[in-house]
Amino acid sequence: MKQEQLSLTNQQLSELRDLFVDRYVDNMSTKDLVEYVYNDMSHYVEGQSDEAFINDCKDYWGDMLPEIVEEVKEVCDSINSGTL
Repeated sequence: MKQEQLSLTNQQLSELRDLFVDRYVDNMSTKDLVEYVYNDMSHYVEGQSDEAFINDCKDYWGDMLPEIVEEVKEVCDSINSGTL
């Protein structure tokens, strides 16, 4: 069904979108919300350049980033050596 068939103005269609999102989110379980945000963020960071992603990591972890990087390296080493 097209917008014209519903006789909606652009403003009304915008309001309908807002209402749809509000009701849709309101009816989601916490588990569904977490899954949605996780998937959305995963898609977002995969689309970033390496530089933009590292900058976001710096903004989020701040001075803790070197420790986080070491932890990631250890996990990867364990996976690669078959000890994980």
